Amino acid sequence: MGTTAMSQGRIDRRLDLRGQVCPGPTVDTRLTLKDMASAEVLEVITDYYPARQTIPALMHELGYPCELADGDQPVFRFIIEKTH
Repeated sequence: MGTTAMSQGRIDRRLDLRGQVCPGPTVDTRLTLKDMASAEVLEVITDYYPARQTIPALMHELGYPCELADGDQPVFRFIIEKTH
């Protein structure tokens, strides 16, 4: 089984969206991913609680792996790998 960029802990881009509300975090995440190359990893930092549902739903729709980090904290992160 091969290692993925996410499992290696590599982050290619960081998107700090603290203080932004809907639709900002989801739209900005989508636009940033559109500008990234395949196999790059995006870290999204946010404090917008509804993003816990909207960003994973968008990643499921786009087919990109998405992991929630620091999910029990007021500021949490998503690690997303653009796989195609």
